[in-house]
Amino acid sequence: MRIQFSLSCQKGVIIPINYQSEISNWIFSVLSNAGAELTAWLQQRGFELSSRNFKLFTFSPLAIYPYEMDQVKQEFKLLGNQVKLSVSFYLDASFEQQIVHLFRQMPLTLGTVDGSPAYFEVKHWQIMPRPAFKETMQLKAISPISITTVEEGKAANLYLLPDHENYDISFFNHAVRRFKAAMQYKSLAALKLIDPSFPMNYRLIGQAKSRLIHLKPNPDGISQLRGFAFEFEVSMPVPLLEFCYYSGFGEFPYLGFGFVEIK
Repeated sequence: MRIQFSLSCQKGVIIPINYQSEISNWIFSVLSNAGAELTAWLQQRGFELSSRNFKLFTFSPLAIYPYEMDQVKQEFKLLGNQVKLSVSFYLDASFEQQIVHLFRQMPLTLGTVDGSPAYFEVKHWQIMPRPAFKETMQLKAISPISITTVEEGKAANLYLLPDHENYDISFFNHAVRRFKAAMQYKSLAALKLIDPSFPMNYRLIGQAKSRLIHLKPNPDGISQLRGFAFEFEVSMPVPLLEFCYYSGFGEFPYLGFGFVEIK
């Protein structure tokens, strides 16, 4: 499911340019209040909200126009009283209304206004319709996609470029690994996702733009991540493509990476 939220705030709120950690923590906090049915559904699939190991979600950058930016202080000053945020989950659609209700109950704390913490409350929301997924689609990374190498015995390279000759190997390896974990490690053959006549393919469209995101202290001990915003064409089984669309492409979607839109 994918939901677009309109969040209201006071004019003049100051927020940091790197705000991904606060939004990620907010989403985890909201989900920690899930009801028994959603909690049971997640636990049946090997996830535990209290330990934050449910990471099958991603989110878009904040739409904060109009604003002023202070490059020296690395801050945005909001000139309006509303921002928009899209949050995407790999969850059963039957939980849509429960998710909306949970987010309406807990404001997002982000930045300051007149020296005090600023609060953003959900005022409006829109549950986005499910796209018509096809085996080959063109996508645009709205938030950067971070991909590391996947090679036995070698240290990970956090900054693998989308035009690297081996990018597709890591791109698909990470997608399959996350998907299999979400499917409780069932084989791709059992899930009818292996078809030798249909190889998975990745193609970069245009040039990729580098993005370095600084993160607040987190359980994974990650202080900064580099990803790339770019457009691409991908061919992959529809269930796997749908999974990546909703849970995020690449690594660390729950930290604000890998949110894509269909071109």
